Amino acid sequence: MFEYKRKISFKKLDKEFTNIAKEIEKLKMSKDFLQFILYTISELFTNVKEHSKAKKVTIQIEVNKDCLIEVADDGIGLRKSYLLKEISPKDDASAIEFALSGLSTKDFTERGYGLYTIRKFIEALEGKMIIETGSTSALIEKNKIQFKKLSPNKKGVSVEVKTKIKDINFYKIIK
Repeated sequence: MFEYKRKISFKKLDKEFTNIAKEIEKLKMSKDFLQFILYTISELFTNVKEHSKAKKVTIQIEVNKDCLIEVADDGIGLRKSYLLKEISPKDDASAIEFALSGLSTKDFTERGYGLYTIRKFIEALEGKMIIETGSTSALIEKNKIQFKKLSPNKKGVSVEVKTKIKDINFYKIIK
């Protein structure tokens, strides 16, 4: 149905999102699942733009019987992004937990809904999400997080979201 794989300049994310969205909106599936796909891509792109200080971004999207979305950047990583805002996660696993809980690096009074909400969708869809940054990989599946060490360390952040295509109530999950 839809396959996309590119490595692009960080500066082209907005234009690339517009092109991707036009193609995804043509897919024949439930409107709510399409909203989930577009929301996920949009939030992952926003995270790269606002936090990563990346130069290049690798994007892979496959929508067939399953849905796979992967966005990886060559930026500073989650932990360093928090450290620059004087938030001190003890390690990369803690930085991932901060991001999944909604702790924003933009403003202490704001919540970061991106990864937090994507996680809620993945749990509702019974899918999985993998986040890699620094020395740590986190697998989020069935309301659990499993951490493992990466060797060598991962530059930047990679987020992979994989789920079966299912009917969902987008607004019930996002509330």
